[in-house]
Amino acid sequence: MSQTGKYKFFFLNLLKGLGWLLALILLFVYVKNSLDVKSNEVLLHYGNKPLIVYAIYIASEIVMGIIPPEFFMIWSLELAQFRNYWVDVTLLAIISYAAGTITYFFGRYFNTTVIYRYVRKKYLRKYEQLFGQYGGFLVFVAAITPVPYSAICMLVGSVKYPMRKFFLITLSRLLRFAVYGYLVWQASLL
Repeated sequence: MSQTGKYKFFFLNLLKGLGWLLALILLFVYVKNSLDVKSNEVLLHYGNKPLIVYAIYIASEIVMGIIPPEFFMIWSLELAQFRNYWVDVTLLAIISYAAGTITYFFGRYFNTTVIYRYVRKKYLRKYEQLFGQYGGFLVFVAAITPVPYSAICMLVGSVKYPMRKFFLITLSRLLRFAVYGYLVWQASLL
């Protein structure tokens, strides 16, 4: 694969991620300015229970990132009273990184199990070709863009991708949270 092809793949996925983020931010600003979310007792009740919210987030991150992390950033800004936004974003980033690590080790050590074969057949096959094309670069793309991070981590674990390289590349996941967290925070000021 040429360098041009790699960068095209990266930038296309990055644009998808930024497009999704822009749509989410526009929706967030609209809802924030037109609805009184903070007076909704149900939302506030669950918003002020961080253990429940973090449990949902952990499950989502381990199960292929079902709920985008940006929703949890917005939760921290709007519904989690008496909490520090940047502490929450840092915790979200650490949880996401840890979920990727867990799925990497699951792929590495349980790739012969029935559960792994089911997940591979159902979710991972479409990424195997991409991994063949891009190798470790796919891990970087998944860490930064909407490509399913946990799924890619599980896939690279299953092929025994070198741990040291994996851990270094996935540190870029923290960069995504820093940038997206900042953009969500800026949107809250609108």
